Amino acid sequence: MPLHVTDFTWTQTDSEVHIRVPLKGAKTGNVDVVSTDDYLKVHFPPYLFEAFLFQPVDDERSSAKIGNGVAVFSLPKRTEGLWERLVLNSGRKFQKLSAESKQKAEKQEAEKKYALQAAMKWLRKQAEARRAAGADVNELKDLTEDERNPEWLKERGE
Repeated sequence: MPLHVTDFTWTQTDSEVHIRVPLKGAKTGNVDVVSTDDYLKVHFPPYLFEAFLFQPVDDERSSAKIGNGVAVFSLPKRTEGLWERLVLNSGRKFQKLSAESKQKAEKQEAEKKYALQAAMKWLRKQAEARRAAGADVNELKDLTEDERNPEWLKERGE
């Protein structure tokens, strides 16, 4: 069971929300961040910060900086104006939104992971092909000019 982070701070302007989450000694590489327009999660075992945001933000234009023992988020608001609070209150609407937000965040994370795995697989294949091509070039150095010519080889094989 994670320990919930409660000593975060937040400020806002009419157009942006800024959140600071202390990382309690966690290394940058051990911090997992998931965000959507309605949801922000920062997980650094055994700690968890989770916020179902009061109103939607523009996740595409949002930024995160992690370092010096803190995660700092700048989240542009979809609708300008001051919020009453950072997170939604509990209740029926909250439960529905939180379930939807978690599902959306989990789906986005799975898609990012799949894309990364596909890219890594492609890069491995590309590296193997380059190594194989490099080996072929070295083998060709021992051949004469005629032996390198595919037409000459074709004629010799007939």
